[in-house]
Amino acid sequence: MKRSLLFCAACALLSAAEPRDLVRQVDGYEFGSDPAAVRELETLAFHTAGDPGAPALEKLLLEGLQSARTMAAKDALCRDLAYVGSDAAVPQLAQMLGEPDTAEMARYALERIAGARARAALRGALARTSPPVQTGMVVSLGRLRDEASVGTIKPLLASKDARMAGAAADALGHIGNAASLDALLAAPPSPAVSGALLQIAERSDAQAAAGIYRRLNSAGQSEAVQVAALKGWTRVDAKQAAPSLHAALKSGSVRLQGIAVRELARPEGVALAKEIPSVPELARVQIIAALTDSGKPDVRPVLVEGVASESEAVRVASLDGLAKLGTAANIAMLASRAASATGDEQAAARAALGGIRGVAADAAILQSLPTAEPKTKVELIRAVGARGIASASDVLLSAASDSNRAVRVESVRALRETAASRQVPALLALLVKAASDNERKEFERTVAAAISRSPGSPVTGVIKAYRDASDASVRMSLLDVMSAAGNSEALPVVRQALQDPNADIQRSALNALSGWPTPAPMDDLLALARSAGDPARPILALRGYIKLVQIPSNRTAAETAGLLKTAMAIATRPEEKRAILAVAQKVVCPESLDLARSAVNDPQVAAEAQLAVTTLQRLLIYVKN
Repeated sequence: MKRSLLFCAACALLSAAEPRDLVRQVDGYEFGSDPAAVRELETLAFHTAGDPGAPALEKLLLEGLQSARTMAAKDALCRDLAYVGSDAAVPQLAQMLGEPDTAEMARYALERIAGARARAALRGALARTSPPVQTGMVVSLGRLRDEASVGTIKPLLASKDARMAGAAADALGHIGNAASLDALLAAPPSPAVSGALLQIAERSDAQAAAGIYRRLNSAGQSEAVQVAALKGWTRVDAKQAAPSLHAALKSGSVRLQGIAVRELARPEGVALAKEIPSVPELARVQIIAALTDSGKPDVRPVLVEGVASESEAVRVASLDGLAKLGTAANIAMLASRAASATGDEQAAARAALGGIRGVAADAAILQSLPTAEPKTKVELIRAVGARGIASASDVLLSAASDSNRAVRVESVRALRETAASRQVPALLALLVKAASDNERKEFERTVAAAISRSPGSPVTGVIKAYRDASDASVRMSLLDVMSAAGNSEALPVVRQALQDPNADIQRSALNALSGWPTPAPMDDLLALARSAGDPARPILALRGYIKLVQIPSNRTAAETAGLLKTAMAIATRPEEKRAILAVAQKVVCPESLDLARSAVNDPQVAAEAQLAVTTLQRLLIYVKN
């Protein structure tokens, strides 16, 4: 509403101004001087265009043009005539076309006045001028699509001035009549001529356009022109263009190959595959991708054949296709390929094993597992995990005891995605018997994942296994499982482990509390942070406490800031103090700001404290607002 009122006010001021006075003020205007009158007159001309008052303003502008004392004034008045000029302005503007200093400004006005008289004036002046003025007139006649000027423009196609020759070609392309087409077809080949012919083809009927596109789809043309011509030709007459599309498949141009594949894949479908042996590698890849995108089942044999290609790129493209179109019948081949290949090809085979949908594919994987050789078995097991085949858990448990280490490890990893509480006892038994620390670590993660997927995260079996175990490494692993599960039922066991005679178990218990997924052990960690004895224990406990403070809870920000204040009072090293200040900046409340201010005088963390103060002050402003 406000903008509308301002606009109305401006119009009222303009209407109050005397046009004659404005023209008189513009009369002596020089570039670089105050342009206020020039702008006001131009605005008046813009708003008067098409109104009943336009002829009167046009007359005043022509009078001003006649008496103008500077080139800047004439230029300004010609720009105004472009808005309100009519046939009445043509004679005076036509005279200006003959003068190099005023030709360009007159051309500008005449092009926008348009009409038969304006076109005739530009056409008549064309032969009497020379570049660059002549070039501009050719451009204007092209924009005006002046058919009568074709005969005059045609000889300019052979101009030694490249800009003139280009302007002539472009103008004939805009005009686009039969005479223009003949002139361009007879002209020496050039990018400008080709571009003009493409312009005409776009506006021609199908038969005429096909003829132009056929001519432009030749080796003498640039790649860009050939691509545009082939696309246009296919659009207007796909059947006639088909031989050229097949020829483009065998060309060295990636862009032409791409056009050909895209345009041929739709009408020919899987029949296009017959070109694969005879085209360049990239074209083969493009054909396979296009056929895959069709989604048709009859493409599948082409993909299977492509997997055996001597070209890695073709093999990868075919495997990518089988990820979308493959069936259970392809599972064994894909597993074998994944086992024997490397790099991108192996990744594609694995993706295909995981990508083929349906219970039949799941069944084929499980059926192949028992008799597969170790490398293939590893890939099948990997696929089980990727697909999340819950029914495979018992098969995987059996494979987790395989004599081949790679099979065992991959089975445990796959169980991480499929196992549930029912498999936990067997997994715990395997953890206890693990042949190495690395394998035991894999079992830790898998047991924790299985427990987490079970209602209530039951840890009774884990606690029993811990108490029954005599091996320190096993007990340490089971403490890690309890920590990951986060069941409070296990906390008394972890607390008891803090008093174990074995220092490694004590450290594992402390790490278990620090990694707990809920804030439940915070008081335990705080007590440890205040304890004496082993100097490392308070430091590790305080770090764990700071970590658990950040776990989302139903505490208020002020309460969390109070916990951080407690931690700061215990901290003796700059590392922990910095960590506390970093957390405080995320807990936006006045209490956090007070904590940061209290640390400003601490030489160990003065800079960090000041940064925290600045940050919290800024954030608190937003909170208050």
